Amino acid sequence: MFIFPQRSNTKKYFVHKAVALVMKMKNPLTLFLLCFLGCKSGSNEKLEKLEKFDKVKWANGDGQHYPYRDAMLKDLMTNYVLPGVKRDSVLNMLGTATRVDNNYLFYRIAQERLGFFPIHTKSLVIKFAGDSTIEWVRIHE
Repeated sequence: MFIFPQRSNTKKYFVHKAVALVMKMKNPLTLFLLCFLGCKSGSNEKLEKLEKFDKVKWANGDGQHYPYRDAMLKDLMTNYVLPGVKRDSVLNMLGTATRVDNNYLFYRIAQERLGFFPIHTKSLVIKFAGDSTIEWVRIHE
């Protein structure tokens, strides 16, 4: 039977056990990969920053990184990109989509990369009905 130490020492106990386990590893590459993959950028710890939609800031980006889009997304979806809005109005407001597929427009909002490999992408997806009006709007992650 496993008995947990006192509550104040529980965290220290598990950290000690984790360090002991890592020290037993014989392959340094495994240790490196474990440490590298376990590290996070801390982006999830930021408070959500909201901004009003601005066409100029929305377009500001280098094709890979758009610094303002995530902060404007909530305002954009609740006040501008609504069902019934025409495709031409959306393209005029948001500019060229990152990707176009039949009746769908995809706009990259944010992307985290590990070297050249994308590990997380957040996109705004807009689906148009047959009459070129917005049918629905979603966030894809």
